[in-house]
Amino acid sequence: MDPIAGNHEYKTGNDAFGSPCPTSNSTAQPYFDHFGAAAHPDTNGHFSFDLGSWHLIGLNANCSKSGVGGCTATSAQTNWLKGDLASTSQPCILAFWHQPRFTGNTGPVAAYTPWWQALYDAHADVVLNGHVHNYQRYSALDPTGAGDAITGITEYVVGTGGENLQSVKSTVQPAPVVSYKTFGYLQMTLLPDGWTADFVNSAGTVLDTSAGSCHL
Repeated sequence: MDPIAGNHEYKTGNDAFGSPCPTSNSTAQPYFDHFGAAAHPDTNGHFSFDLGSWHLIGLNANCSKSGVGGCTATSAQTNWLKGDLASTSQPCILAFWHQPRFTGNTGPVAAYTPWWQALYDAHADVVLNGHVHNYQRYSALDPTGAGDAITGITEYVVGTGGENLQSVKSTVQPAPVVSYKTFGYLQMTLLPDGWTADFVNSAGTVLDTSAGSCHL
């Protein structure tokens, strides 16, 4: 298990049920204490590893928080990402972080443009996100959100395990190819040269099946 920190790991004050959060949440210390080495506290939550033919990259998208390393084009975390991408020879690349660039809710989040650009330049294949409380699957996109079937990155937003659900706004662009407002999970299989994915609701029904090939 290689978790990544979300925004609630940094929440202070009261939680959604009115109970006080630890004051140390401002640095996500309880999160790093709970998961230990798996959360990569030495880098404040960004890391990478290989799995078969895939190179997987975890990033901490809480850009402004202390020690995270930022998300701008010249920030420490983005520079690390660029260096990590330059050093891998794996044919398939997947990155995951909590808050998505393309949301289906508020429109593209500019803070994550440098990451999408770096991944796009390295011919990455998939980005996994959560945060927005629904399921969304996008067609392959370039850093601006335009469709790019040749070298674009496929984004999945899977925020379907939380306390409530949200709708996708029909006026927001880019729009997902498929979206569901239901609890569930994404079951992904990483193949030597691509992937398959099933979104399964809480009743065990497969609602969306997708597949893709790596930019070999």
